[in-house]
Amino acid sequence: MQWYLLKTWKGREEELAAKIRRTIPNTRNKECFVIVKERIWVRQKENIIHEELLFPGCVFLTCPSSEPIVSQMARIPAIAGWMKSGSLEILRMTEEDGNFLEELSGKDHRVKLSCVLKDEEGNICKLSEPLKYYQEHIERIQFKKRYAMIRHRLWGEERTFVLGILLKEDIHQEYLLDGRLTGKIVAEYSFAKDTKTSLMEMA
Repeated sequence: MQWYLLKTWKGREEELAAKIRRTIPNTRNKECFVIVKERIWVRQKENIIHEELLFPGCVFLTCPSSEPIVSQMARIPAIAGWMKSGSLEILRMTEEDGNFLEELSGKDHRVKLSCVLKDEEGNICKLSEPLKYYQEHIERIQFKKRYAMIRHRLWGEERTFVLGILLKEDIHQEYLLDGRLTGKIVAEYSFAKDTKTSLMEMA
């Protein structure tokens, strides 16, 4: 499977993805999407699960490597107009980059919250996926703001980006998602089996 990075202006990602999906329909072997990440916000004593783009200005396209997808898009007037005006740049990604993004965001292109457990001294003793796969790449963790900053080589250069985290005290809280009250967060998210066992023991 070949991955393409479609770089556009921030704020126009969904518009671009929708245009491509309308003209080149998704199939089992072809997909156009953005990658989102989950974050926890606390606003006026309300706990909110918020979704935001992991890579602003980026849309992703996957298709069989043998398919001339770029030339197909160049023949679509709306897409060709974006390319001509400089609002769209199409880059072919390496297999390594595609594998990294697929592992990070999964089949639904969503980076889930990672559970972080601390010992009595405040040191990290266990991480759930996806963050546990990139433990060596963590630059810092901001517990109060519920995020971890990691560094990883992507698209030919070192990049730093933020992933949402979940702490022990968040487990049994109720959250708002899209303005609706969800159930307990432990029922909404699945963690690694060993981490989930530890959570139950520590609760």
